Amino acid sequence: MRSLLLGAVLLPQMCSAQGIDSIRFHSSAFGMERAVVVRTPEFHRYASAEVRLPVIILLDGQHDWFVDPLVNDIRFLEFTHEVPQCIVVTIPLKDRVNELGQDSIDQPTMPLLDLLTKELPPLLAHYHPSDLTILVGHSFGASFSLFAFLKAPEAFDAIIALSPLHQMPLLAPLVATELEKSTNKRVYVALGGAERLKDGGHYDRVAPVMNGVDRARIGDQLVYREYPSAGHTSLPIIAFPDLLATLFTPYSIRDSLCPVNDEYELTTAPPSPAELMQDVDASHEFLGSTIPWDVAEINGSASRLLNSGYNEHALAVYQRGVQLYPKLYEFHWSVGELLLESDRQAGLVALNEALSLLEREEATMPDRDAVRAEIRSLMK
Repeated sequence: MRSLLLGAVLLPQMCSAQGIDSIRFHSSAFGMERAVVVRTPEFHRYASAEVRLPVIILLDGQHDWFVDPLVNDIRFLEFTHEVPQCIVVTIPLKDRVNELGQDSIDQPTMPLLDLLTKELPPLLAHYHPSDLTILVGHSFGASFSLFAFLKAPEAFDAIIALSPLHQMPLLAPLVATELEKSTNKRVYVALGGAERLKDGGHYDRVAPVMNGVDRARIGDQLVYREYPSAGHTSLPIIAFPDLLATLFTPYSIRDSLCPVNDEYELTTAPPSPAELMQDVDASHEFLGSTIPWDVAEINGSASRLLNSGYNEHALAVYQRGVQLYPKLYEFHWSVGELLLESDRQAGLVALNEALSLLEREEATMPDRDAVRAEIRSLMK
């Protein structure tokens, strides 16, 4: 299976890129032109509309010191399979205090919330987002995120609030009450160190409030963590990757459908290919939504099956890969190679499609000629 292994080697190199779109639009909520930045993972360009990715919204997009580390955290955690491939949206603010500082949960208008819930979804429709949305804010943005969750709980599945302060005695108990209404919602609150030169200005007022909330009745739906080494402005860099990985823990450990031992051999015989695919579909459920199989999961599962001689199962896995990522030549290549012995004509069709995609989708691929020669050698 030389070509299948070659395909697996190429994937990390391809994962390093991402798509970045800056979208300008007239915001009715603010009565002016606004902008958002949308980042998609590399394999998004190969995906079908069936691959609907979670959305992570980062407030304070005007601050590079805040956004850049968080985006890099997401990319690294995607690469290490701690979090799924995501659509990351950053929201630059023009007047931070006025846009984030809400005075009452009952105030009639919240322009930024209208932007997030009414104006942003149509802008993202082209990217095929899932209905799983995580809102992330720091300081004023953290308090706003909690306000947003209370005002529009149907719009946000998880909130990561990094060092909130504004209106926290009001917000904390209301958030806990709201979480009791749905088992599929999560709110994570983080504070830095108690010292004055750390996060003391927020810690002294917020820690007693969070410790006073009866979190036992809602379990892991409301997570409160302190990071003693973190200052107020360093808290996002220190706390965010931990909280995001915690949120997606069920995803990161779901790769158990084809368990292997230290010799990379399956520990148990898999069910039939059809039943295995049903198990895969069931494993996609997450917080009332779904997280689709990504390219690394497909390759990993197929590799394990092939190593233990379950070629028909691997074929079913790669065929699902073609369904989810029809523009990725490697999955067509793998399907074609596995079909050659049992159905040579179908195998040649798949290999020809791999060659066609190689030409259309990988014009700048450095070793494209070598890959093309490898595929053609299979067809002789």
